Amino acid sequence: MFGFSIRNAFRRKGIAFFAILGTALGCALMTVLLGISDGMNQTMSQMMNDLGGSIIVTSLDAPPRMMGGASQGSPLPLSYVDEIEQDIEHVKTAAPSVAATTRGTLFGDYMFEGAVPLSGVDLDRDADMDGATVHSVPDGVSRNIENDYEVIVGMMFWEYAEQELPEGETMPDISDEESATFTVFNMYTPPEGVEMTIVGVYETGNMAYDMDIYTTLATAQELSGLSSDQISTIIVTADDVDEVEAVALDIEGKYAEGEVDVPVKTILAKDILENITESLNIMRGFLWVISLVAAIAGGISIFIVMLISVIERTKEFGILKASGWSNMNIIGSVVLQSITIGLIGALSGLAIGYGAGQGIEQYLGAEIAIITVRLVIIIGVFGIVVGLMGGLYPALRAARVSPIESLRAL
Repeated sequence: MFGFSIRNAFRRKGIAFFAILGTALGCALMTVLLGISDGMNQTMSQMMNDLGGSIIVTSLDAPPRMMGGASQGSPLPLSYVDEIEQDIEHVKTAAPSVAATTRGTLFGDYMFEGAVPLSGVDLDRDADMDGATVHSVPDGVSRNIENDYEVIVGMMFWEYAEQELPEGETMPDISDEESATFTVFNMYTPPEGVEMTIVGVYETGNMAYDMDIYTTLATAQELSGLSSDQISTIIVTADDVDEVEAVALDIEGKYAEGEVDVPVKTILAKDILENITESLNIMRGFLWVISLVAAIAGGISIFIVMLISVIERTKEFGILKASGWSNMNIIGSVVLQSITIGLIGALSGLAIGYGAGQGIEQYLGAEIAIITVRLVIIIGVFGIVVGLMGGLYPALRAARVSPIESLRAL
């Protein structure tokens, strides 16, 4: 019966193809959307693990902001860095940072418009950037920043900027110091901008860093209009995640309003990430709804195809029952046919969705759509369920066929 049922699923190849296609397109959309959902979840989990123990210290008058971006509040004294590291318990590291967000970057003859985070860091203190993997790019030799007016750019930013270049333009060749230059423009630079040299392309694996451009602290201070003893923020890392909130309170208490010239406030990185995660969870629920609607539409195509097949094969079912097939045999045969179509459609949709996800990643230059074992199982099970539901009514209708009436019609 098994072989007979499978063969009959493709008796009408054209109709079977459209049923598979309808299911495949629905499951392909489901694969892409749920793959993006899983990718966002994985990224946020990684960022939570990496940044869960981090505290951002800014001036009290600085506006609320995310992980990056230029601080518009009062600059902090550089001396706060050593004081926090030495005087506050459970502080593992304290690193100064100067945000000098660009308002435009010129690569050759191409102006990359829009704000790009440019941060000045002290590599002797900043554990994240000191531990960054600095990669080489095609025909290039990457190294870390060593001198003023040198930068290393994040892999995500490099790939994104490369994709935005007009046809015929290329990214700077960092193996040649003369051609590895680009120009930075912001509110503190002269009209002609400041020329910088790209010496490396880095990757930390953390999206919060890999879209940035990093330079020396002194260069960023110049670009942001700060003196050598002023900084924008301090990135503090606690030696124990459970002590993060206590460390933040101690820092705010040490530099409270009325106690010092520049009072501070602290922002817990994990609070920022938790807020983002809540928003992403709402989006994930929305993606699930869209995915289910699309895949159910594929199931309807199976239902229509199987119903047409049953109507066309009424005489055949009557003959099968007359030759000894039971109602359960008939139902099982039809349901098996619909499950076969549903499963083939689901697996085809998984393959199409995987290809589409790879295309999206190439376009965005980021690993945003991932295919997990869990997702493969979900798509496979869904294909079986859709096939079962789409073939159940046609199967029951086939089982009600009267063998006597079918034989009379011969």
